[in-house]
Amino acid sequence: MDKLNKKLQVLLSEDEVTTINRIILNEAIENGERPISISAFIRQIIREEIDRKSDDLKEWKKDNLRKLKKK
Repeated sequence: MDKLNKKLQVLLSEDEVTTINRIILNEAIENGERPISISAFIRQIIREEIDRKSDDLKEWKKDNLRKLKKK
């Protein structure tokens, strides 16, 4: 694992934070483990999303940049 040395700030509503806490607690209870931190939970989601989209990123095309400039 790479060294964790960059910070990202995410703004969430109270309801979103409550929902995340419930998800974390439910997973911990189901797995019989200690709950992870919200930060670790969000990090996991981000990593999963990066893995899911990594194939698309490898095939980055210059046309994508041109399309973006036209908007």
